[in-house]
Amino acid sequence: MLTIFLTVSISLAGFPVNATTGSVEITVPVRGAYLYVDPNTSSGVQSPGIADLESNGILAGDTIKISFQGSVDNYGGTDYYTLEYLIGVFSSTNQLLSVTEADRIPDAINAGNDYTTSQTHFSQETTDIPEDFQITPSTGFMIQVPQNAKYLFISMHDSWYPDNTSPNQITVTIEKQTNAFPLEYILAILIIAAILLIVLFFILKRRKKETKTQ
Repeated sequence: MLTIFLTVSISLAGFPVNATTGSVEITVPVRGAYLYVDPNTSSGVQSPGIADLESNGILAGDTIKISFQGSVDNYGGTDYYTLEYLIGVFSSTNQLLSVTEADRIPDAINAGNDYTTSQTHFSQETTDIPEDFQITPSTGFMIQVPQNAKYLFISMHDSWYPDNTSPNQITVTIEKQTNAFPLEYILAILIIAAILLIVLFFILKRRKKETKTQ
């Protein structure tokens, strides 16, 4: 019986089960951008996808999994390829400034590994901001929500957005991850198991000693 108890305890400690307690799904236009866009060629550029994390039960400190699906042709045709990555940036507000602004997300919050974006295609102007990160693979990218973050902006990465075409918008799913078995429960199980193991050890030792005496 003790062996079974220990086996179950160790299994729970080494293999925590993930469960989803908060999620949100958004669509991202293939012409949507949160980066600076050359004002002379900005016609047709749309807003990026913006996820309201807080309203959907996702708070600072939570670990989220971001997955997506979509395809695009960067040259205005129908030769679509499957997207392998997106870019994202957290913010304390959903404010997005004009395409003429270098930092369009004034309340951006740094998170993840910084991703360096390319210059604008025609004017060769800088678009990079220090707060954003790359989202890959499409099957599930994990990141922790930073302090004060309530929104997540997501878009494709491109040097010129107006000619992008797609059969559909990009679909992004954001899911909060949590352990189905809280850490304190796992620790309690391990402590109890250890105590039982020690008790069993002394019982067996005592029986062995009594057997030798007889």
